[in-house]
Amino acid sequence: MKKDSLKTNQSSIQVLKTLKLLMKGDYTMAELIEKLNENEPEPIFNNSVVSKYINTCRQCLIDIPKIQNKYFLAKLPFGLQLKDDEVAILQKLKDVINEEMSSKSQNIFQSFIDILNRYANKKITRFEKDSLVSAFESFERALNNRKKVVLLFKNRYELKGIPVDIVTEKGKVFFLIYCKNRIRMIDAGRLAGIHTTDENFLGYDKEQSIVFKLKGKLAKRYDLRPEETVINTSDTDDSITISNRCYNSEMLFSRLMRYDELCEIRTPNDVREQMKTLIDDTLKNYGIE
Repeated sequence: MKKDSLKTNQSSIQVLKTLKLLMKGDYTMAELIEKLNENEPEPIFNNSVVSKYINTCRQCLIDIPKIQNKYFLAKLPFGLQLKDDEVAILQKLKDVINEEMSSKSQNIFQSFIDILNRYANKKITRFEKDSLVSAFESFERALNNRKKVVLLFKNRYELKGIPVDIVTEKGKVFFLIYCKNRIRMIDAGRLAGIHTTDENFLGYDKEQSIVFKLKGKLAKRYDLRPEETVINTSDTDDSITISNRCYNSEMLFSRLMRYDELCEIRTPNDVREQMKTLIDDTLKNYGIE
């Protein structure tokens, strides 16, 4: 029993050592292993055990994402209890420093904020705009350099694909990424970071013509979008058929869903099936089979 207890306690100590190091900075796995082994009589930390210790911390609700091959401590479930007015004061202080002081002073204060975010009970979310700008720049560089990207979500899910565009819809910012033969629309608020890979992309068919039919009064009052053309008009059933040169089917689906039974997607068949699935899933969410 004593040996088992000693082994358990030793593992617990190693977990705490790993957490203590992550509180000091952001490190790759190789850097973590090197620094953790510095004070050991013989190397005991390796990729496998450090990964296990990081996962143990995550199970304790300590947020440790991996961005651009570096692990960093994003948030502790315990620590300083910041209030909204305190966050507002820090924001005002940051604004003054950015306007009145040198770049060196700005970097020092930002480092302080980064450390504070590690120990605070909640993130200083208003400061995340700075990192969002960096994310925009990384995404656009990847697009210009024709490099694939990995979007890293706050729940540690990862999505790899081809960068397409950054758009604003209803006041929210979205990253468009081409993945698994379709363009996904990802809310920037869901992301923890973006990693640019060394993998090149050759290109993809950015535009896809989606043909849909509008009926009744909607057909008569419908205003064409710049990317749309009327390809058929029917006098018998008060309908028009429209071709949309679509590069983001999710945004189009969101609009067409509002037209209810007055709208029908005609082609292509795979998009038609996607729309059917979306309608079925929506009905199920409301308990309608």
